Amino acid sequence: MEKIGVAIGSIVIVIIVVAGAAYYISRTSASTATMSTATSTITAAVATTTAVTTPHAVAAVPVMRRTGSRSVEVNASRPANATVIAPDGVNITVSIPAGTYALVGNSLLGGYNFTIATFSIENVSSPPGKQSQTPAYGFAFEVNGEISPGISFVNSTKAPVHLTTVTHYPSTWYSWAYVGGAFNSSTGTYTGGNYLVENEWSYAANGTMTNTQFYKPIMWIFTIGPAQQNAAVTTTANASPTTTAVPDTTTSWGYG
Repeated sequence: MEKIGVAIGSIVIVIIVVAGAAYYISRTSASTATMSTATSTITAAVATTTAVTTPHAVAAVPVMRRTGSRSVEVNASRPANATVIAPDGVNITVSIPAGTYALVGNSLLGGYNFTIATFSIENVSSPPGKQSQTPAYGFAFEVNGEISPGISFVNSTKAPVHLTTVTHYPSTWYSWAYVGGAFNSSTGTYTGGNYLVENEWSYAANGTMTNTQFYKPIMWIFTIGPAQQNAAVTTTANASPTTTAVPDTTTSWGYG
């Protein structure tokens, strides 16, 4: 009987040892699996964080800074003109015919402050599809300190009146209407915007170029490129400014 008891005791000890070993192995496996899962989770979190915080290229915002300006108080009963000197020393003159009002919202203003200004340009690329044209500088009309396509020059019946703009460049010079930006009249800074449409100028043999389509106070960008093959070059002196309101039938909606 004593031998039987010893044998049974030995069997019990073996069972306990085996059970303990099995428990240890199962705990170790579970711990290893948990650590593996935690490691995978951390790795995924790090990858996600990296993906979220990776910086993206941000397009530089166009900025125009006023470099010169000339203002005149307009009375619709008589003509007016203003001349500003461009950054390269060239004059730009705008003639406003008698009978020109400023339509601001629903208000028809017979008296208002008109300004022509020039601007240096930053982060302004070539016009779309015109990589051969290099931006030179900007110029704009202002009405009471505002640059906005929501304002128009009109006659007493609110029909558009096109102003005459004259400057002195060869036919390698172009200009484009530039809209959509914001103007801070206090700092003279115009921020943002995009090209809208290329303007139409007539070129005289003496180097004068004239535009008779502008009737909104907006921004324009002068560009320099190859000579225009179809530029209208005349051999006469500058034509007299028109004083007749012309219906807006151009595809550029009066932007030039």
